[in-house]
Amino acid sequence: MDSRVSQLERAFELANSGRCATVADIRRKLREEGYMDDQIEGPMLFGQLNSLMKKSNGRQRTDARSP
Repeated sequence: MDSRVSQLERAFELANSGRCATVADIRRKLREEGYMDDQIEGPMLFGQLNSLMKKSNGRQRTDARSP
């Protein structure tokens, strides 16, 4: 856990990383890294995180096909 990075910032980093497929994955990863997950709530935040995950997972699939 990097004390300079808030749990919300880390949630966005995880969503953009392509390593998480769901908000539940993000919450689990936050807990594993020593963060609380109590601020990861609400339909607008879930929508933002889901949108980032969809984009980043699409990039990973494309990158995997590149030579």
